[in-house]
Amino acid sequence: MVAISSLGILLVASETTDQIQEQSERERVEGAFVELSTVMASSSTNDDISQTMDLAAGQQGAVAKKDTGWISVVANESELINESIGTIEYEGDDGTRIAYQAGGVWRETGNQTQMVSAPPIHYDPTTETFSFPIVTVGGEQTLGSGDVAIGHNRTQTFRNASVVEDSSVTITVKSEYYRGWEGYFARQAGAPVIQDVDHDNQTVTVRLGHLDIDGAFDSGMVLSGGVGEGGNPGIDEDDYTPGSLPEINSVIDEMVTLFEDEEEHLGTVDGTSQNGELTSGTYFADEVDLEEDLTVNLEDGNVTLVVDGNISVTGGDLVVENWDQPDENHTLKIYSTGHLDVASQEMCVDPCDGTVNAEQLQVYGTSDMHVSIGTGDSPFEGIIYAPRDDEFEGPNEVHGTGGCDAQVCMQSNIEFRGSVIASSVHFQGGGGSIDFEHDPKLANVHPDIEPEGFDLPPQLTYLNIFHHEVDVENN
Repeated sequence: MVAISSLGILLVASETTDQIQEQSERERVEGAFVELSTVMASSSTNDDISQTMDLAAGQQGAVAKKDTGWISVVANESELINESIGTIEYEGDDGTRIAYQAGGVWRETGNQTQMVSAPPIHYDPTTETFSFPIVTVGGEQTLGSGDVAIGHNRTQTFRNASVVEDSSVTITVKSEYYRGWEGYFARQAGAPVIQDVDHDNQTVTVRLGHLDIDGAFDSGMVLSGGVGEGGNPGIDEDDYTPGSLPEINSVIDEMVTLFEDEEEHLGTVDGTSQNGELTSGTYFADEVDLEEDLTVNLEDGNVTLVVDGNISVTGGDLVVENWDQPDENHTLKIYSTGHLDVASQEMCVDPCDGTVNAEQLQVYGTSDMHVSIGTGDSPFEGIIYAPRDDEFEGPNEVHGTGGCDAQVCMQSNIEFRGSVIASSVHFQGGGGSIDFEHDPKLANVHPDIEPEGFDLPPQLTYLNIFHHEVDVENN
């Protein structure tokens, strides 16, 4: 029995040692492949010198394979690029694969693919530039551990793909490591850029640039940051979608510049000087600070209200009425350069009873808009669109109760029906309750963010795409 026990201990020890050795080798290979990606990037732009490095490819070595997939780039319904890509691949005894492909390093275990090192892709919404140097492998051979020579073979420049103003760009990657590419693009530009994942064909398709807002209001919240909760308000996870949509700061600024001279100037909208009502037309205001109730009567047409300042619904209700007309449903659109504060008042669509007609009340703000809804009985029915690409840093300047570091703060005894597009939302139940509900009718709504005569600023203007082929050989 002692002998059998000793044998069992030896087998377990041997198995543990093997696992440690496999893990250690895999880590060495990953490090070597990351170094390889750096040297490949350097060699791709250097015609003069062949570089060498010590490739730790393990006992079995790695395999360089040509034409293992392709990358396609389409703009304005024209295919600008369709280039094959190669792979350098290592496979361990446990089936784990480490691969260099198109400038990135990927690890695949079973059906899970993780990015070890990012491909040299850069999307800059500030300069509206997308840069993608596709570095791929030429030739096919087995690479053993030891010195390898890396030399530039050729570079193809796509001059016809340099300017794509007022257009989106669709990129499709065909690869065994498509899951890793999907995760990479989602992290870089947000989940909404993923257009399609075809598991059967191992492809992922993404779209960058001017995003179509169709489907923007399919869920209760689309947030580039996240959701915070306090006091257990019980928000449904299905109401939240991570992602980002276009900021419209320049559109609102342009509207303010134009409308402050040409449209009816209301000064401060307080509910008294307007006789308690706005009817069809376009208006410009320095601020909305309701002291009395304000009715927006849409019987004769849409109302557009451009506000170069804050919107404060804290002393009177703002109610949209007579929106349901035989020819079409009319809409109130509010554009603001400032903040939105709704507290202890109603901002809703008649009959304001939870039956929900959120499309008829739309609030659009810049990426700097702070939103507070609550405390007290504060029903809100409508759309709030104030996306922000970068992280929101608090505190929220209009939410004075208890403090809040999110772009949108909701607290105590409120009923929200509609949709929110922003950086972050925080729910604070406190002593009351929050009733948040997405308006399902919004799933069929395709609103124009900008009023007639205005266009969203293009988010993608320039493409810098090169295809570098680099040879890797044993010394």
